[in-house]
Amino acid sequence: MYLLETVLVAAVLALLVAQNVRPISRNVALASFAIGSIAILSSVLLGQARWQLAPAYLLFLALSLLLLKRSYSHVVVRSVGVAIGVLLLGLGVMLAVALPIVTLPAPDGPHAVGSRSFSLVDESRNDAYFDAPKENRELSLQVWYPGVLDGVFEPSVRTLWEELYRGPLDPVALLAGYLRGIETHSYRNIPLLPSESAFPVIVFSHSLGLTAEQNTPLMEHLASHGYVVIGITHTRMAMRVISSQGAAIYPHPERYREAFADGAALDPQEFDERAAQVTSAAQRAEIVFELGERATKLNEQVAIRVADMRFVLDVIEAPAKAPADLASLLGRVDADRIGLMGMSIGGATVIDLCKSDTRCRAGVNLDGGLFGEYQRQPLRQPFLSMVSAPNQPFGEHLLVNSLSDYYEVLVEGAGHGDFCDMTFLLPVMKWLGANGPIDPWRAVDIVNAVTREFFDAYLRGGSTPRFEALGFTELRVSMNDLAGS
Repeated sequence: MYLLETVLVAAVLALLVAQNVRPISRNVALASFAIGSIAILSSVLLGQARWQLAPAYLLFLALSLLLLKRSYSHVVVRSVGVAIGVLLLGLGVMLAVALPIVTLPAPDGPHAVGSRSFSLVDESRNDAYFDAPKENRELSLQVWYPGVLDGVFEPSVRTLWEELYRGPLDPVALLAGYLRGIETHSYRNIPLLPSESAFPVIVFSHSLGLTAEQNTPLMEHLASHGYVVIGITHTRMAMRVISSQGAAIYPHPERYREAFADGAALDPQEFDERAAQVTSAAQRAEIVFELGERATKLNEQVAIRVADMRFVLDVIEAPAKAPADLASLLGRVDADRIGLMGMSIGGATVIDLCKSDTRCRAGVNLDGGLFGEYQRQPLRQPFLSMVSAPNQPFGEHLLVNSLSDYYEVLVEGAGHGDFCDMTFLLPVMKWLGANGPIDPWRAVDIVNAVTREFFDAYLRGGSTPRFEALGFTELRVSMNDLAGS
């Protein structure tokens, strides 16, 4: 919580007590009113007012109006009022803690991090799948890159997950707008770092319903170490994206529901029951394939995501297809050193694309499952899967069947949401058991370090990854016979 929010909560609590306990001087209530008023006004002026504290604001207003009343109400009325007041105040505090304002860790690379936003239209495809057959497929790209600060002008700092609240004011923007209070370590539109050699590039696919910005500390970490990272927001599959015309586009409700429902096709209980009756990895893999192929709607959407990523790879290879400002940036990346990365369904997308497109020189899957068109094909490029314990059994076939270096890194104590920014943005997920017991900032450090260790090895010609040497006791590393040889 902000300091001013803490002050407000204390003032409201003091006002609540002073209004209902006879021996306390009226001056205490008036002082509490003054302190609370100053806290609220200061919060508004500093841009720190948040909807999470709306119950506390409402209670303060009600108590302030009651100051006009000189006499005390009946004890029963006061008791009910105190109970309601405590509930409102508790709700406000709970929301403020469950949806916090945090300070992001600074990337530890030698370079400043620049960030630019682009829209990219694929005129060869439309969005008929999402009931928009007259609209060409448009993608929103967020690019992080190694940049330079010239020291002349004060650069503008990007705030967290801006795609959710920039542009028109709508319910999503209203709910996510408090994230303006979280500054990233990315600077808008600063110059790209001068370099005699081209930069390796990483293309990212987000999880179901989120956006390209969902792993911001990871993107900044990689960019600070010399990578250009291109995050794709898959239009109509993301919580909110702003089109090139300035319109807010949301997930297609029916397609989103279908994908979410199909995700349950990879049922851990069914897998465990059936896997207990077989003995070989090949037989267990067959169970995973059957479960994955059953998710027909989710597989359709993975295919669209794969096409989105292919289109971006086409543009990386031929920058002239892109708008001029994007083309100038892509002219500085090395199309022979492309890494792919995705989280959850984005991880499934990357697995599918790396199985079918040789432009993927190395891939990283952050706790994604197995969906898409090419489930049964082996991986032929170096690949890393970072997984939580519940998802580990579903990746055994990748470990066994890959035809290139394959690493599986189990992060003990991590849940699914711990592989993206939700680990620190939504503590409520940990309370509900959706995230693991791991410390959120520890999870961020692990994802950052392990990912960079892998890409440094396979996109920069570094030494064989040594994940155990990173010093994280939570890691359990498995690899196939080709890896580390």
